[in-house]
This record gives sequence, C-alpha cells and structure tokens, in this order.
Amino acid sequence: MELHYVRLFFTFTLNADLMDPHALFACRCDFDAAFRKTLSCRRLDCSGCLSSGSCPYPANFGQIIARDPEAVRRHQKPPLPFVFQFPVLPPIPNRGRTLECALTLLGSAVQEAGRYVAAARLLLEGMQASIVKVEAGCPGGGRAPVAAGATPALPLLSALDPTLSGPLAPDSAALSLVTPLKLMHEGRLLKQFTFSQFARALMRRVSSLAYYYEGAEPSLDYRWLSLQSEAVETVSSDCRFVSWGGRPAGIIGTARFEGDLEPFHLLLQLGQATQLGKGASFGFGSYRIER
Repeated sequence: MELHYVRLFFTFTLNADLMDPHALFACRCDFDAAFRKTLSCRRLDCSGCLSSGSCPYPANFGQIIARDPEAVRRHQKPPLPFVFQFPVLPPIPNRGRTLECALTLLGSAVQEAGRYVAAARLLLEGMQASIVKVEAGCPGGGRAPVAAGATPALPLLSALDPTLSGPLAPDSAALSLVTPLKLMHEGRLLKQFTFSQFARALMRRVSSLAYYYEGAEPSLDYRWLSLQSEAVETVSSDCRFVSWGGRPAGIIGTARFEGDLEPFHLLLQLGQATQLGKGASFGFGSYRIER
C-alpha cells in the first residue's frame, strides 16, 4: 500500500493562559494564512494569480479535483495532504506549560516540509507559544532534530513502520478514539459506528490520499473488503458522542471488534497516520489500535 509520509513533532511552551482547551483544533484558517505567509503571499484566494502554476499553495491546499471522471467517481474531492495531532490544553492557569503537537505530511506534501515547519511555527507563535524544539520521527520510533530555517531531508515512514502498532491479532482488535471521530452518513454525524462504516470510510480516505498525493492506486479490492467488513462484529464498546464548548464534536471511546481482521491490518495501521473523518487534518479522528 503506497503512501509515504513524514511525522514532525513540535514541543512548545505557552506564554499566556489560553482558556479554550480545544483552541488548537480550530486553527484551519490560521494555518492556511501561515502557509501563505511563508510564500510572502497576501492574496485571499488564487483566482487570477500569475504564479499559480509554480506556487506550492494550490497543490497543498487547493484540493483540486481530478479531470478523470472515473477518478472523481472513486475518490471525489481530495483531502488535505497533512494531518495535525493536537493536545487538549490543560485548564487555566496553563501559562508556562510545555506541550507537544505532531504534524504528518503525506505523499507529495513531503516536498514542502520546510514550508510546513515554518507555517507550524508561525501558527504556534501566533497563539502565544514559544517553540522549544522540532523533531522528525524515524523508522523504528526514534526522533531526529530539525534545524530552524533549514530545508530538512526527513526520514520517510510507511504503513509497514512497526511503530504504528506492531503485529496484530488476526481475529480481534480494539480501536481507541483519542480525539472525536466525525463520521458522516447521509449528511449527518454518526452517533455510533460499526466496523464496516469505519473501514469503508478509511478505504475512501487512504485511496484518495494515495491517488492525489502519491500518484498511485492502492491495491485494494474495495468490493471484497467492504463485504468482509460487514462480517466483523462489535463485541464491546464504551464509545459515546461528545460535544466541545456546546458544539457537536464526534465519537470518542474504545470499541473492540472480532472477526477476520487480517485483511484490514495495513489499512488500520496506516489510518493511525492519516486519521479519519471530517476535520482529520486538524486533529480530529485520531485513534490507536490496541490488542
């Protein structure tokens, strides 16, 4: 399954009290503006821009739909090629607290790693935080420092990286939702989910990321996997739908499944890097596989 990525870790210290514990999860517009700033771009959109053919912004933020009708049918609108993992901020007073967030760059986004590092720095500094260090994840679980202002050569990770979860049991696994999962069905947020709903959404996300940003079609038999997923049963679950600040956030908790899970192992492992559901690029839908 071809989808390579790099993972960046930002350790930062809050210079002021932030009251909203979920402030980082609402940074989409701020991160967009920060990336434009790294390009010295003052535009609000790319319409009529003479530099659009060489500018990295459209390829990374434009979510440009394929011209091939069959590809559009299979993959629809491309997701963004990056994923944040944000912490929920501790209660105030939190000034002086040191925290960590991660940023995963998928496929072709790796080529703009230097700009992403600079944009993430601008984002955190704009939220009154000081960067302590930036590191890159290495195969096997180690980390390497990333120097400020550099165009880093970063180690590539893949679905075969053993640090994603290691060997999995063929017939049992638990999915622990670390941040709220926003799965949509017929335009509405699901309050609970089956393994089949989870697996089908993950197949769509991973295949779209691979097609648009890796230039490859994953060797997945979607029809067969969809049928197989329906036979996997939920044997226990404490999942519940939660709200943040009075607004629907998504599903959180742990669900254990039993059945023939071996065909889904690589997909589930890769999903830990890509995350899942609406808002996945900005911290939602983060999960862990537990034995």
